[in-house]
Amino acid sequence: MPQIQRFHMSMMALRRNPYRKCKKEGAADLTTGNRANERGNSQLEETGRFAPGKMSVTSLLNEDAAGSATNPRRLNRESSTTKPRRKTVASADIQSQQDPFPLFHLPRELRNHIYSYLVVQRGRRIPTLEAKTILREHKKRHAAQRTRERLNLKRTQTGRRPISPKEAIVEPVVHLNISRASKSLHFEASECFYQSNWFAISIDSLPATTIETPSGWDYSRITRMQLELQLKDSQRMNSYIDWAPFFAMFPRLRFLRIIPSFHPRYYDWAFSELSNWDDAHYIFRAFFALLLASIPEQLILKLGSSVDAQDDMRLEGKTAVSKQLLWDMYSHLGTRRDANGQTLFVNQVVDWGEAFGPAIGVVGRCNHQCRR
Repeated sequence: MPQIQRFHMSMMALRRNPYRKCKKEGAADLTTGNRANERGNSQLEETGRFAPGKMSVTSLLNEDAAGSATNPRRLNRESSTTKPRRKTVASADIQSQQDPFPLFHLPRELRNHIYSYLVVQRGRRIPTLEAKTILREHKKRHAAQRTRERLNLKRTQTGRRPISPKEAIVEPVVHLNISRASKSLHFEASECFYQSNWFAISIDSLPATTIETPSGWDYSRITRMQLELQLKDSQRMNSYIDWAPFFAMFPRLRFLRIIPSFHPRYYDWAFSELSNWDDAHYIFRAFFALLLASIPEQLILKLGSSVDAQDDMRLEGKTAVSKQLLWDMYSHLGTRRDANGQTLFVNQVVDWGEAFGPAIGVVGRCNHQCRR
C-alpha cells in the first residue's frame, strides 16, 4: 500500500512538471508499481476473482503514466491545460465588451438625447427638412445614373469597356437606419424624428393645394411645419381654395409657420398687385381672409420668415412677401386667440423684430392705420 501511494505522488509530480529532476525517480517508482500490480493480478487470477474485461485501478494509472512519458505531445497538452484560468477570464472580458449595449436600460430622456444626434438634422439652428431640396437631390442622382447606364449601353455595343465611376460618399441628412433595429427603436426614433424636426413644404400649384414630399413622410405624425405659399397673379389665383382637407392631413400639427412668397414665373405680375395691403387686389384679400379663417385654432401660428438670419430659411419662391404687408394684413383680418382666450397681438403672430417694439398693443380686427 505505501508503494502505491508513493507511485500516485510521483505521478502527480510528473503531471505538474514533466521536466523536473525527479523524473527518473518517478520512472523507478513506476517499475516498482508495475511489479506490485503484477503480483496483485496474479493473486486475483489464482483466487478466481478477476473478471475478464476489467482492469485494476493501478493498471489504468500505469498505462496513463506510460503513455504520458512516451508521448511528448500529450505532456505538452496536459501541461498547457493546467493554466487556462487567466485566458478564460480574459476571454470573458472580451465577450462582455462584444455584447450589445443595453440601450433600453437608460432613461427615456437619455435615449432621446442619443436619438437627436441621428434623426435630427444637424448644422442649422432650426433643424428643417426641405421637401423640395430632398426631392431635387434625389432626382439629380437618378438622372445621373440613367445617363451613365445609357452611355455604358452604347459603349458595350461598340465593344468598349463600360464606365464605372467611383460613387461619391453622400452624407445623409438624417440617419434613419437605427429605426430598422427593432420595433421599439423604430417607435422611439421616429417619434423624435417627427417631434424635433421642422418639415418645410412648398405649394407652387395654387389654387390647388397638392404637395410633393419625399416618400415615407407620415403627415399624421408631423408636429412642426413650415408652409411656403408661392403666390401667382390675381388672374390665376381667382379660384376658391378649400383648406380644410389640407389641414386635416396633419392631425398632430402643433407649430405652423406660413411664409407667402412670389412664384418665380409670375413674379412681375403678382408683385405689382400685392406690393402693399392698401392697394392689394381683392383676390388676394379674399385669399388671406379665407386662409386665416381655415387655420385650426389650436395651432401656434407665425406669419412670414424669421427675422434671425441664423435660422437660414430657404425659400423656393423668388422673394417673400414683405413683413409690412403681412403686418397690415393681420391687423385688418386677424382674430386669433391664445389658449386662455386672449386675443393675440400682431407682433405675436408676425415676426417683425425690434423695429416694431412700441407697437405691441396692436391687435387684429382693428384699423391698420391706427398703428401709424
